[in-house]
Amino acid sequence: MLYCELVIDPRIVGDLTHVEGSYRTPYGEAASEWTLKDGTFRLHVQFPPNTTAEVRVPRGRHTHQDAPRGADPPRGDGDRAVYRVSSGTYSFTVRGVRAAA
Repeated sequence: MLYCELVIDPRIVGDLTHVEGSYRTPYGEAASEWTLKDGTFRLHVQFPPNTTAEVRVPRGRHTHQDAPRGADPPRGDGDRAVYRVSSGTYSFTVRGVRAAA
């Protein structure tokens, strides 16, 4: 089924410090917003009912305790920590992040 498995994979480049967006899927709205301030990356995501998502965040001085409640333990994929989540709202915080060149 289309749009029941979503991927959020924000990339920090240049001097961007804030990005937000949303998309209306057949199940409802999916939304994402991130900020980068003083090396701390914060990502807020929202997924509609009957969906699952893979959320990819940059690695930094990231600890499992920073993972939101309800997210599966992360797996590593290069410079990304990858989480599986179900529908709902989640916030991720990663410290020690720098923009890519």
